[in-house]
Amino acid sequence: MRLALFVWSWLLVSPGAFAQAPETPTLHTGAQIVVVDVTVLDQHGDPVHHLKPTNFTLLENGTPQAVSQFEEHMATDAARVAAAPALGPGTYTNFPFAPEDSASNILLFDTLNTPESDQAMARQKLIAFVKAARPGTRLAVFTLSTRLTLLQGFTSDSALLLAAVSKSTKVQSSPVLPESIGAEESLSSTVRIPSAEIKGTMRQGEAMQTTAQNRLRVLTTLRAMNQLARYLSGIPGRKNLVWLSGSFPLNVLPNAGLKNGFGATDSFESEMHETANLFARSQVAIYPVDLHGLQNSALSDASSGKYVFGSLSVQSDVDAFSNQKLDEQGTMRQLAESTGGKAYVNTNDLKDSIGKALDNGANYYTLIYSPTDKEKTGYRRIEVRLPAGNYSLSYRRGYYVDDPASKKGVASNADKKALPPPDPMHVAMQYGAPPPSQILFKALVVADARSSDKLAEGNIVASKSKPPYRLVTIAYAANPGDITMPAREDGTRHVDLEFVALVYDRDGKLFIQQSNRINVFARPEAVRDFLREGVRYQQQIAVPAKGEYYVRSGIHDLIGDKIGAIEIPASSIASAPSPSGQMSAK
Repeated sequence: MRLALFVWSWLLVSPGAFAQAPETPTLHTGAQIVVVDVTVLDQHGDPVHHLKPTNFTLLENGTPQAVSQFEEHMATDAARVAAAPALGPGTYTNFPFAPEDSASNILLFDTLNTPESDQAMARQKLIAFVKAARPGTRLAVFTLSTRLTLLQGFTSDSALLLAAVSKSTKVQSSPVLPESIGAEESLSSTVRIPSAEIKGTMRQGEAMQTTAQNRLRVLTTLRAMNQLARYLSGIPGRKNLVWLSGSFPLNVLPNAGLKNGFGATDSFESEMHETANLFARSQVAIYPVDLHGLQNSALSDASSGKYVFGSLSVQSDVDAFSNQKLDEQGTMRQLAESTGGKAYVNTNDLKDSIGKALDNGANYYTLIYSPTDKEKTGYRRIEVRLPAGNYSLSYRRGYYVDDPASKKGVASNADKKALPPPDPMHVAMQYGAPPPSQILFKALVVADARSSDKLAEGNIVASKSKPPYRLVTIAYAANPGDITMPAREDGTRHVDLEFVALVYDRDGKLFIQQSNRINVFARPEAVRDFLREGVRYQQQIAVPAKGEYYVRSGIHDLIGDKIGAIEIPASSIASAPSPSGQMSAK
């Protein structure tokens, strides 16, 4: 367990152990260890057990690789969950308590990409699945609307899971989901317009609006997947993401059959690239489930008002509906194939689809190898083979190795077209967001015994607040194994971290913020302290003494772009003297 690397003391590293870091450090990276989870099914769709490492042939870019570690996982294995560490009073951690030796399962109910007409029935079927789930089924539950929300962390408590899937009972209209083909009654199709030229202009405007909606929908979905992957990063082993959605606008993974896997979607290339890497590193297999089921177009409704004036070709929309359906299901299948999952389409039995997805992801083999080519950058294709036989294999098809030097060059055409990527720390620090676990840490959080009429040093007021304040001290200790510390020729290691604390009210309104950056070179003695005691820092933030507030604190590794965060109700923070003898954040 990575948490065992910590020694739970709270003395900060002496500032004398550091030397000033330059403005622009150089970082070289390469692929070292690759983990591939493989499901193997026979001709009847049943899992194949008891295969040996010698049965598998593993290739990267066509070159055979030696499997250094091999393990079989079966659904019959009893899931063993890490015990909670003994944390003292006022101590919090973002350590995710999930099965250590079996797959972790996540249900994502996507209302952003699901029409209102499909949501109510899907929710009923989801509740039915949880009620009938096999005892001991361990799940986490998320929803996606305009933001990703964690409804329930990993648990096998059926009462908690049922409460989570029942929590959001209101059908939500997606602000970025266009109406179904044949269902919308646009102005150009319902009003008699004498001029064909004017009608064409109106239809062009409507098409442009739909394109803008789809673009925003893709970006929102991508960023939610990015956020989810960061949350799952700290959980060991395979994760099965059962993604329940009525529409899959764009594949978030590269097309392994193309030289440039993102070439068909260049305006989203950088964000898709990052999300693909996060899914690969987090060992996420995606199981898309189409909530449309056996769907008919609105064209089958003879009363559809769109064709009242007969101004549009019914056959044109029939063709458009069929093509859209094929594209979306193709995206689902490619998404599943790219990550080692399976897509479930053309079925109204949602309960059965979820059950099959969880069963499929519970039986797999883990193969670990170190690539023979340590230098190649770009996309690396993975291929797994078995001896002759009627087997069906599912596994992620590749991963990316970045070339740091390319980030310093001229922006590509794709980068110029794309919207500026969001600050991942900004997304991670949103109120109520899933706490990312790429950096595992614990924090001692205490409030001064006396209230204050002033903010803590360096605090920034985002919204007007009134004293008195509770001055809350946050003392961090982060797992050094999660932080990128590249070595330099002089023996030092570069450390570039951002520590952020935010105060929200219960409605998610930001009131006070504090941010501190540590950009240093750590000498060998400091690195030894890191390994022994964790990477430590301390900062202070003021919290209004009256009202309901929440403190969200986090760490951002600016070199490795990894994040860890926690969120604490201010009412749970005990008042005590601030830790003495420690260096305050400046």
